[in-house]
Amino acid sequence: MTFRYPKWLAYSRFVLAIGMLFTLYVATNPKVWGWILFLPLFLLIVYEGARTYSYSLTVDGDRISVAGFWPAQYVVSEITAINVWFAKGGRIAVVTFSDREKLRFSSRLTDFEGLVAMLRTKANLLEQPPEQ
Repeated sequence: MTFRYPKWLAYSRFVLAIGMLFTLYVATNPKVWGWILFLPLFLLIVYEGARTYSYSLTVDGDRISVAGFWPAQYVVSEITAINVWFAKGGRIAVVTFSDREKLRFSSRLTDFEGLVAMLRTKANLLEQPPEQ
């Protein structure tokens, strides 16, 4: 089963970056220093859009595969804890493995609740109340 971020989230970030670029160019016609000040924020928004667009988390049997900028694979049977934390932008799930490695994903993934419940079931973990 594959879980991804909604495509509208990535597209909205790309539209925001293009809108910022267009507004800056039309409204102020900046010099070189203006572009240098603007460039880090613009690149950050484009990076986040590309990361959101390409990210996917696949649970297939006993394997968890993460695709994106930094692909990784994990084994479900090595999960020692799954915690869901409340954050400003939503909730964050932190999956801890036996080798102390951690996998984090936000509640913006499609069917976040289903993913957390499925991982808890496959790892034979008891239902934990959400952390505050």
